Amino acid sequence: MVEGLTPLASTRRAEGVFERLRQGILAGAFPPGSRLPNERELAEALGVNRSSVREALRQLEFLELVEVRHGLGTFVRPVRDSSALQLVETLLREPGTVTVELLRQILEFRRDITLSVVTRAAENRTSEQLARARELLAREEAAGDDPEEALRLDVELNALLGEATGNLMYRLLANLFARLIERLGPIYYNRERDHRRSLATHRELLRAIEARDASAARRIVGVMLDYSEEKILAEAARLEAEGRIGPGAGGDLR
Repeated sequence: MVEGLTPLASTRRAEGVFERLRQGILAGAFPPGSRLPNERELAEALGVNRSSVREALRQLEFLELVEVRHGLGTFVRPVRDSSALQLVETLLREPGTVTVELLRQILEFRRDITLSVVTRAAENRTSEQLARARELLAREEAAGDDPEEALRLDVELNALLGEATGNLMYRLLANLFARLIERLGPIYYNRERDHRRSLATHRELLRAIEARDASAARRIVGVMLDYSEEKILAEAARLEAEGRIGPGAGGDLR
């Protein structure tokens, strides 16, 4: 029996094995350099077949969280050595791995990329993309202070900005940040959020993009990021002080 691992429900299988091992690696239960239990041991401990374990290990290897050394076993890699951008979103899945410092670093990265995205979106947007942006703003106005709809609309707007760059790499990064927005939703998208301010700023941004004024678009987005970063970090600090995120936290962010 492998200590700390309990059998999984039959419906989870490979995904469940992956989630359990990923959580253990990110939480430090399996420290960098350590060897994971072999396939047979993991299968017995989790109550699944070895093919499910094998598939989960492939997913972990794809994220560069483990290294398979043939004849020796599967070893945990340091998170900092991974080049998989999906890992950024993965880090926000578990409250126990979310800290104020992690969020600060992610938001700093998001700022640099988002400013480049909006610059290229202003330069390369199409009339069809502008029309879709107007539809999103109309939906935002109709949604009022509904935080769940505000979250959905922001995700769509970020994806649209990435598409408008005309650059696949920026579009993929914009998609990543859309996923991050979804993960941060419970921290920032709530009834206390100033939806009128958000709508007014989005309208100003659309006017700048319509005019192909990249400089104005960057300035507007910079102000938006200042505001959201302050709110997110303040709320994260409160949650961390309450033990709802950070080492030892459980449950979710809601």
